[in-house]
Amino acid sequence: MNVMKRHNYSINKIKMAMSKKIFYLLLLLMASGEYCAQQDALYSQYMFNPFAINPAYAGSRDAISGVILHRNQWAGLDGAPSTSSIALHSPFKGKHFSLGINAFAETIGPSTNQGAFLTYAYRVKMPVGKLAFALRGGMYSSRFDKGRLNYNNPVDQHNTGGVFTAATPTFDFGAYYNTNHLFFGASVSHIAQLGSSFDDVAETQLELNRHYIASFGGALEISRKLVYKPSIIVKYVAGAPVSVDINSSFLFNKVFWLGASYRTSNSVVLVTELNITDFLRIGYSYDIVFNQLQRYNNGSHELFIGFDFGLKKQKSVSPRYL
Repeated sequence: MNVMKRHNYSINKIKMAMSKKIFYLLLLLMASGEYCAQQDALYSQYMFNPFAINPAYAGSRDAISGVILHRNQWAGLDGAPSTSSIALHSPFKGKHFSLGINAFAETIGPSTNQGAFLTYAYRVKMPVGKLAFALRGGMYSSRFDKGRLNYNNPVDQHNTGGVFTAATPTFDFGAYYNTNHLFFGASVSHIAQLGSSFDDVAETQLELNRHYIASFGGALEISRKLVYKPSIIVKYVAGAPVSVDINSSFLFNKVFWLGASYRTSNSVVLVTELNITDFLRIGYSYDIVFNQLQRYNNGSHELFIGFDFGLKKQKSVSPRYL
């Protein structure tokens, strides 16, 4: 509250123009002290793109597998998050390890965040299924354009403009177990919680908070033309409520996925995926929020294109469904 007073914000004015200023306000509050990554990029299609949330998933599709994804969160809300990412991972024939690479770029109001990472996963064949452990490391950078902030008082002493940048290494760890019918995964991102100052501005810090994610689910072949896939993901970061996503998806005729998720942050997600061929698939999801933000946005859109080269033909439910 002291920070808000110090910057002379007008609460009434913010409410009247909330659709344009909500993220700028939040980012300004962070810029006045510590700029913390309160939440990694949100993905609604985690059940079709597990590598995005767990590095130990690398190689589990027994193929050279890749995903290109774009997410437009809270469409219609100026300054809302927009995220693009690309990932590629593969096992090595005759070896117990897999390698992966992924990169992302996101914009949130006047802030632009980017990252590029390498993954090494070690996979062990168990009596039933496979168990993998992985380490992912890379660089996380952030660019903050203070000149794009909206102020109540144009001559405010803090409205000096300027572009500030910061970068820090980061490391993630993950574990993943799967059989032909079920999976369980757990991961921790930003293990070391490293940080960096924005250029030479000591009072403004980029800090990456540790994130914990657990996911589990399975695939049940109801008939030759129908597969049911339930899954749950639990996410936690210090200072924020625990978030839980519960998803149910159905695969029709081994071609078309249709499902829905409930997120405890009061939102519902509609999910689809189309297996165009054995090697190419596309997916789309639409998020609907049922909180105060509902008045200021038109939902969230997420689109991905995935490909797999070298998948083995299977007559029953296989890890490709997981």
